[in-house]
Amino acid sequence: MVIYAYIDETGDRGLAGTKGSSPIFGMAAVLVSEKSAPKLRAAVTDLRATFSVPHTKVMSWKEHVKSHARRQYAAKTLAAVPDVWVSYVYCQKDQVSGAYTQNRELFYNYVAFKLYKNILWAARNWQGTAGVHTRYGHVRGHDHTGTKQYLEFQASMDPKVPHRLERGLQWVSADKYLESQAADLYGGFLRAAVWPAEFDLVEPQYLKTVWPQVRKGYDECAIPLGFMSMPDNGIARKLDWNDCVCKYCNAVRAP
Repeated sequence: MVIYAYIDETGDRGLAGTKGSSPIFGMAAVLVSEKSAPKLRAAVTDLRATFSVPHTKVMSWKEHVKSHARRQYAAKTLAAVPDVWVSYVYCQKDQVSGAYTQNRELFYNYVAFKLYKNILWAARNWQGTAGVHTRYGHVRGHDHTGTKQYLEFQASMDPKVPHRLERGLQWVSADKYLESQAADLYGGFLRAAVWPAEFDLVEPQYLKTVWPQVRKGYDECAIPLGFMSMPDNGIARKLDWNDCVCKYCNAVRAP
């Protein structure tokens, strides 16, 4: 059985503190099998019809899922799709340092590789998998060729990463696969949960709705295999809405 991973990003690659730069930069990966992919595509088709998205447009979080009601509906619709695994990686920009934060290409590559490792590990643990096709969303103005070489090299140099499972690493436009539009919405759930909006408030309820799909690791904790924060996982463990009771999250929250 072949697994497919579709990735979309949220936020921008601009440096923290620069005008117009987002407070976070993150990526959402949606993994489906050959059997579950049609069900995910059907869910996206339902959302497109419900939200009256023209057939000439790609459905997106920013344009078509602006209201609380639409976000609730999108989360519930996607959460109902069986056999879907989700993995998140995001960077809290004001807490990072290092050379990679000074270069937009390096910054993208670094975050992308963190997620790529989680994708390959997830594919390895998917029962009956014969490999994974990884499809990142196309980013305007970015050298995807260089990133592809970076990911492949870094993966091959780490003996813990099952890079031989990869069957087709590529960057695709959002209109090519309905699953890419699902990845955009999952990225929106992340954005709402960790990117403060008006009155410095966040909306984690959409992400919590799809939380059963987020990949879990030791002690059923999603951190870091399904939900990774950068520069360290303590950021995710300390989130007010994180109600994980594993010993690691409890230790971080302890007074």
